[in-house]
Amino acid sequence: MLYRKYIIIYFCYKTILYIFIGIVNNGMLKKGGSAVYRVIMLMDDPVLERELRSLSVWKTANCFEISENTGCISEGELFGYELIIADTETGLEILQRTRRVKKLRVVLCSREGDFEIARQGIIFGAYDYITLPFDLSQIHSMLTRAENELEVGEIRDMVALEQLKEHFYKRDKGFYSHFQSILQELLAETKELTVLSDKLDRFYRNIRQELSDRYRWLELYIGGICESTPKQPARDLFDLSTEKISSLFTDFCELYPHHNEQLETVISTILNYPESDLRQKTLSAQLHINTTYLSTVFLAQTGIRFVEYINTVKLKRAARLLTNTDLSITEVAQRLGYKDNSYFSRLFTKKFGLTPAKYRMPPNYDFQI
Repeated sequence: MLYRKYIIIYFCYKTILYIFIGIVNNGMLKKGGSAVYRVIMLMDDPVLERELRSLSVWKTANCFEISENTGCISEGELFGYELIIADTETGLEILQRTRRVKKLRVVLCSREGDFEIARQGIIFGAYDYITLPFDLSQIHSMLTRAENELEVGEIRDMVALEQLKEHFYKRDKGFYSHFQSILQELLAETKELTVLSDKLDRFYRNIRQELSDRYRWLELYIGGICESTPKQPARDLFDLSTEKISSLFTDFCELYPHHNEQLETVISTILNYPESDLRQKTLSAQLHINTTYLSTVFLAQTGIRFVEYINTVKLKRAARLLTNTDLSITEVAQRLGYKDNSYFSRLFTKKFGLTPAKYRMPPNYDFQI
C-alpha cells in the first residue's frame, strides 16, 4: 500500500513536468488527429503566389488546406484562418491591426530578403518570413510547428512565472489537494519517524533528467534538485519537495525566456557557453547578426534587455561555480569575464541578496564572529 502511494506521487510529479515542458515549448507536444487547418494567401504578386501554391510541401502537409482568396476578406474573417501567408506590406498591416485583439499566424512573403522587413516582422510578431527561391525544409518546418501548436490548442505567447505557479498551486486545486492528501497519509503511516526519502530523491532526479535531456545546458546552472534529501522529519518532506520544484521552475523560466525560433540559436549559444565572451558585438560577429538588429529583436521577443540577460546568465553560472568548485571569488569573476571584482560583487549581491563570500557558505551558517 505504501509503495502504491509513492507510485501515485511519482506520476503527480511527471504530470507537472509534462505540463511545464508543454507550456515552455509553446505546446510542441504532438498528438494524433485528422483536423484540417485553413490557410489563406493574400498576395498582390500572382507569380509569387503561383510559385508558393505549386510547392510539393503542401502534399505532405495535407492537414493544411489552402482556401481560395475571393479578393475581399474582412478583418473578422481573418481570425477564421489558422495560417495567413501575405506579401510583406499586407502582412505587416494585418499584424499591426490585429495584434491587440488576437495573435494571428502571419507569414511574410517576398521575392527578395529585406532586413528592414524582417526586423519589423519580428517586432510585430510575424510567424515566419519566406523568400524566393523558397526553401522547402524551412516551409516544412514552419508547417510542422504550426500543426503541433494547433493540435494542443491556442497557446499563449507569454507565460508569466506567477501564472505558471498559479496553474499548479491555485487554479488546479483538486490536483494539488489530492497530491497533498496522499503525502499526509504517508506521513501518518511513517508515524513521524525520521526518514531518508530515497523515493522522493528519485522523483527529483526524474524531473531533472527529463529537463536535462531537452536542455543540456541546465547542468551548468541549476543544482540541488537531484542531490540527496537529508534525514529529516517526514512532515517536512512535502514543503521541501514543492520548494525544490518551484525553485527549478523559477530558475528555468529566468534562464530560458519566451522567444521565437529566430532567437533560438542566440539563446542556446549563450546558455551553452556562459564563460565565453558574450558581448553583443562579439556574439553578433560570431553568429553573423547585425548588432543593432540583435538588441532590438532580443528586447522585442523576450522583454529583457540583452545586457541584462547576459548578466543574469553569467551570475547564475557564477553561483553554481561558487557552491560546487574550490575556485576563489576572483577566479570565478575572471572566468566569467568580470575583470573588476568590486563590480562583480555588486552585481552578484544585487541579484542574490548575498555577497559571493556569504553565498558560498553552508546553509544556516552563523555569520557572527
